[in-house]
Amino acid sequence: MGASRLKPHMKSAFVLLFGLCACLNAAEPLFETTRLFALTPKNKPNYRIPSIIAAPNGDILVICERRNDGPGDIGNHDIVMKRSADKGKTWSDEITILDDENRVCTDLTVGLDRETKKLWLFFLKDKKQYAHLTSTDNGLSWQGPVVIHEQVIKPEWDTLKGKGDEDEPAGNPKSHAVQWEKGWVQRYGCGPGNAMVQLKSGRLLVPARHREDIGKGRLRSFAHSFYSDDHGATWKLGGNIGMHTSECQFMELNDGTVRVISRNESSEDSPDNLRHLTAISKDGGVTWENLHRLEELITPRCHGCVERFDEKTLIFSSPASPIRQKEHPYGRYNLTIRVSHDEGESWSTGRTIWPHPGSYSDILVLDDKTIGYIYERADKGSTHYWDELHFARFNLEWLTKSNAPPP
Repeated sequence: MGASRLKPHMKSAFVLLFGLCACLNAAEPLFETTRLFALTPKNKPNYRIPSIIAAPNGDILVICERRNDGPGDIGNHDIVMKRSADKGKTWSDEITILDDENRVCTDLTVGLDRETKKLWLFFLKDKKQYAHLTSTDNGLSWQGPVVIHEQVIKPEWDTLKGKGDEDEPAGNPKSHAVQWEKGWVQRYGCGPGNAMVQLKSGRLLVPARHREDIGKGRLRSFAHSFYSDDHGATWKLGGNIGMHTSECQFMELNDGTVRVISRNESSEDSPDNLRHLTAISKDGGVTWENLHRLEELITPRCHGCVERFDEKTLIFSSPASPIRQKEHPYGRYNLTIRVSHDEGESWSTGRTIWPHPGSYSDILVLDDKTIGYIYERADKGSTHYWDELHFARFNLEWLTKSNAPPP
């Protein structure tokens, strides 16, 4: 019997029942995953520090470092990408965005200007200068790089000297790493991840970091912000977030304030009492206040990423592994996703995405309200958290339902 032949009261019941079934089906837990950048012989090249962002046309872009010399932070690093037009079911071949000869392209940080539909990709040119690339065609082509270094630092940061700065580096004196490090204190970074936010005011706000001498040559890490109020034509230096802050991401809250969640570089709390740090800005990143620990966000000194799911829900990811173990000498394992319903002041116990070695990750909420997730991982038994990049797609029901199947 078709719905058109039902009596009115039966039609209403039929529609209600059909809608209920549809809602129940929509709420079924979803989790799917695929290997995006595989382990290579001798880890050359090695793919790390992933960012994930949706282009204006809806394509998913995963952008990362291709470390041609292996997993180290210094070497010949290019910027590469894969893209998907079907929510991560299939992916393009690897695409090179920037090959800056043998220089270090690192700390990739992406974002979208919603008004101009322009994609932004910030990075450190040779790990020493803030620069950016931009795209106005959904990431098919990129313009730049444009160096903005002098706009977003204090001059004294470039002349910083600390203990050991005058010492001759150890190792092969002809190696790229030794020549790069000679007479240099590693002092800059940005993001990483999908970390540039556009505030309701239109301001583009980027997380960054530097080092300062707190006295007697003791160098400490400080996160800071820089911003643009003219869609990136010019950039200005924002405020210091606080000592021991480092790699971080921003989130604009419902009341217009901005929350930062940062990696913790405190030596006093390391290695087994570290928590991610947070602070608030009430003026769009010009100044920051109330720096404190988020006790639920256990960390082995590693980057974490934050994203808004909806008006009431934030999502955060990082390795939740407070204790270094023999099988995990770097302390980075048990990648965990957590949710917050109070704008990031407290967080749930969370759900494990990958219990084995894992490190940097990034989150994207897709237009169908599923969650795209890119993460570094290695197989059980490995000590290398950097071996591969995997893409997962799941929904909030999988994340929050206790009876949802494990990944």
